[in-house]
Amino acid sequence: MIQDPPPQVFLKALGASSVDWQVRIWCKTADFWDIWQATTQACKRSLDEAGIGIPFPQQDVHLDESVIKALSN
Repeated sequence: MIQDPPPQVFLKALGASSVDWQVRIWCKTADFWDIWQATTQACKRSLDEAGIGIPFPQQDVHLDESVIKALSN
């Protein structure tokens, strides 16, 4: 990892059910995938240790009884 410029963490977006952060770390091109993997693992580990879960999209579907009857015929 290259220390100059220093790593950056900033708020990228507020999603419908998320807060999206971006982490920027500079490195040599040859080291990119190793650094990317190590950074991703370190971020996930830190979130887990802080008790912060990663949300996933979910949707509740409610069917009217008349729809259920119509589908069963």
